[in-house]
Amino acid sequence: MNLVSRIIITNLFKVVLLIASLLFATSISAQNTSYAVNHTKGKTTIKVQNGVFDNFSINYEGEITLSNDDKDVAAISDGGYLEIKKSAFGSRRRIVIESEGNGKLNKKYFVGSSRKNFDSEGKKWLGEILPKIVKTTTLGAKGRVDRFYKQGGANMVFKEIRSLESDHVKSAYLKLILEKKLSPKEMESLLRLAGEEIKSDHYLAELLRYKQQNFFASNALILAYIEAAKSIGSDHYATVVLNTAIEDGNLSDDQIGKLFKITTGIDSDHYMSQVLINVMKKRELNATNLNLLIENSKQIGSDHYKAQVLIKALELPGLSKGNYNSFIGTLEDIQSDHYITTVLSKLLDKGLNSNELSELLTLAGESIGSDHYLVEVLSKVVDRQGLDGENMDVYIQALSSVSSDHYASVALIKLARKNINSGQLIKVLQNASAQISSDHYLSETLVAFSPSVNKSGDNVKEAYRTACKSISSETYFGRALRALK
Repeated sequence: MNLVSRIIITNLFKVVLLIASLLFATSISAQNTSYAVNHTKGKTTIKVQNGVFDNFSINYEGEITLSNDDKDVAAISDGGYLEIKKSAFGSRRRIVIESEGNGKLNKKYFVGSSRKNFDSEGKKWLGEILPKIVKTTTLGAKGRVDRFYKQGGANMVFKEIRSLESDHVKSAYLKLILEKKLSPKEMESLLRLAGEEIKSDHYLAELLRYKQQNFFASNALILAYIEAAKSIGSDHYATVVLNTAIEDGNLSDDQIGKLFKITTGIDSDHYMSQVLINVMKKRELNATNLNLLIENSKQIGSDHYKAQVLIKALELPGLSKGNYNSFIGTLEDIQSDHYITTVLSKLLDKGLNSNELSELLTLAGESIGSDHYLVEVLSKVVDRQGLDGENMDVYIQALSSVSSDHYASVALIKLARKNINSGQLIKVLQNASAQISSDHYLSETLVAFSPSVNKSGDNVKEAYRTACKSISSETYFGRALRALK
């Protein structure tokens, strides 16, 4: 291969490499921009990376005011400075602008390590890069918001925010416009804009917590706030927003009730329970909001977390009898015998009316599969509640779900210590002989009821004798019959 051929091939190879690098750079620049901000002792450093070959950094101190076309720096507060550095394809450029006091600025431009004339070269480059910088950073943000607001009000600021490239920058501009006296309609527009434009859960949650009370001035605003909050995908950040609102003592019961709608977007049982428990700790809830809280607990799939919430609710002084029906209705989805027993036991410490107790007994009989736990609930019913009227029938119906002769006798013997009327005694004796097949446990149960039977009339004693006939063992039969006087 001669020299000319080698030169041609070498040059072709360089062209291919250049094209490949350009294509690679184009691909990189289409990716998400990397953005880092650091504030230290009044100085701000911003680093932006648009791929491997296109990076710039900004360092500044003081308040920076840009020209109306965003192509030049109009002013820097006394003692402040601005430095812009950019590298692309190995080329490095830098601008330094320093405040010299009395409104004077010293502007310097460098290419590599060589200083160049600012007016002939630096000003042109600054005019090219500054419009890009303001879309990507918060440089001059306050002055720009003031300028757009003066020119066209909040709507013009909102239009500019839509053109910004970073959630961090968008949220910073939204916070700045919140410093203005916005009308209720403008506040609604701001919330809609935030929900639509800010994709980062972190920045959206941060904004919704910023001057939060301003968002609760009207029902329309609260609804807009709720819609914006629903854009938060992270359960953690949704919980942070809700907890901040809950701890705001200025919110009314009605406002708190509306904010419960945000919980519909929380999937995590842990975070959902955290919100509901926090609202109970921080607020005195009226009956309506207590019902809302209890209804929201239905979203919790974990028996552990649901039980935590319901037990906490039972400790509230404001839980009225009207809340108990709603409360009992939330227990149907609890699969764990342990947790449903724990909650029912706490509920039985309350003064339930006949209807509520009937619902509880029905739920216990249908939902608790463990004889041990079911008898624990039934025993507590005997200790803490009355069994007048139809509730004895419901109690016996729940007891029929117990398959163990041992546990059935435990529940009945507990009942034998209570004063029950003749009609109830007959029902209990009939149930005992039908349910308990063990001669030992049936005789123990009948003997436990014998003092009450002996004080009753002949019809109760006859029911007792009939129950004794279910005992096949002569020993146990004789023991039970001899207890009858």
